[in-house]
Amino acid sequence: MIPINVEWLIGITSTWMLLSMRLVGCFLVMPLLSFRALPLRSRLLMALVLAYAVLPSIKGKYVIGTDLAAASYGVALIELAIGMAAGWVVRVGLMAFDLLAEVISVETGLSFASTYFRDPSLASGLAGEFIGLLALAIAFTLNIHLVFLDVIFSSYQTLPPGTWPASWNWPSVLTLVAKSFSFGVVLSLPVIVLYLMLNATQAVLARVSPQLNLFSIGFAIFVPVAFLVLAIVIPSFAEAVQRALEPAFQWIRAGIPRP
Repeated sequence: MIPINVEWLIGITSTWMLLSMRLVGCFLVMPLLSFRALPLRSRLLMALVLAYAVLPSIKGKYVIGTDLAAASYGVALIELAIGMAAGWVVRVGLMAFDLLAEVISVETGLSFASTYFRDPSLASGLAGEFIGLLALAIAFTLNIHLVFLDVIFSSYQTLPPGTWPASWNWPSVLTLVAKSFSFGVVLSLPVIVLYLMLNATQAVLARVSPQLNLFSIGFAIFVPVAFLVLAIVIPSFAEAVQRALEPAFQWIRAGIPRP
């Protein structure tokens, strides 16, 4: 029988659990890894498997003693917060497409029912569901999830456990949100200008011919134009996803540099 050192077993298990906390935080928040179709148990299992694969490469940097003091739980919470912050920043980058979907839904009338009953658990109408799923699908085709996991794996070499990145502060977060919002406004400008012209035309028709039911005519015109706008915008979505996520990954890499 091969003897097993109890202290070594407790230390390696504790280190394994500590490594998995950063990945668990990513799988709980990052849009590409936290979608509802993937059960929570499967995400936890993936985090444990990936942490076990990274375990031989850390070379004793994350070793925890046998006495699991309160400080060890504090380190675990910080590791979880690091993973959640990195995943949340990717979600902030994709916020530009939420703004585009909201503008299209409001301008075209596709979310007209939400003006009477707003369900916070649903996206901004049909356009929101479509644009959100399309952005996630393009991000998968661009291997954004693999790039994100590569950054997290490299963080085990450069960021000591329980250390919060100094560059991850509130001013940088506000700058990132402002960049994402401004990029969403840029994506929405063609839609805003086009529907502003259509609304102006409808107002002129209302003055010229008050007998026309412009409310029903407007829906008959705005909805087909929405599909035309989507057909024009969709071919450039791959470049838009890259540009939307560039500030997010720059923010992540600023706190987690390459080894």
